[in-house]
Amino acid sequence: MPMRSLRERNRHNAMRLTQRTALDLFVELGFDDVTVGRIAEEVGMAPSTLYRHFATKEAIVLWDEHEVDLNRALEKALLSQPPLEAMRDAFATELGGRYDGDLEFQLRRVRYIYATEQLHAAAVEADYHDTVELAEGLAQVLSPEHRQHAPLLARAAMAALDVAFDRWQQSGATTPLGDLIVETFGALGHLADLR
Repeated sequence: MPMRSLRERNRHNAMRLTQRTALDLFVELGFDDVTVGRIAEEVGMAPSTLYRHFATKEAIVLWDEHEVDLNRALEKALLSQPPLEAMRDAFATELGGRYDGDLEFQLRRVRYIYATEQLHAAAVEADYHDTVELAEGLAQVLSPEHRQHAPLLARAAMAALDVAFDRWQQSGATTPLGDLIVETFGALGHLADLR
């Protein structure tokens, strides 16, 4: 995995601090009552700099600091495994391991997203864009006769991932996220046999 430059690491650390500080403020004061200016002041950053990191207030909470690593793992897995298996393994390993390794914060963040109407709506919209991007990536690795199925595979994978996250946050993370991802992807294979 390529090393991040000092500038990239500093940007990542600033975004991480901003996200964690903002979540504390949102939980304490309410999402609508916290301004971007207040968050910027708390982290010692100009509002314009904060907007360069995050396009919207919702994006501060929705940002997943592991997205770059997840995308790399997914690209690598898709080169050597069938698509659903590759997505299952990349999601379970990268998200499961990292979320469970930062359990208290990530559970709090995900629960806040599900519980806050504006954030949940923004998450649904972000998932739609991620699904389109995933379908485009799948179309590049699928054989020509199967490329038409890329949107279906992408939607099924994102739905399975959403179900796993929802179960994880509702249960208070009593089952590791990676296990729930494996379980929901496994269920996809059995749906045709349901009566």
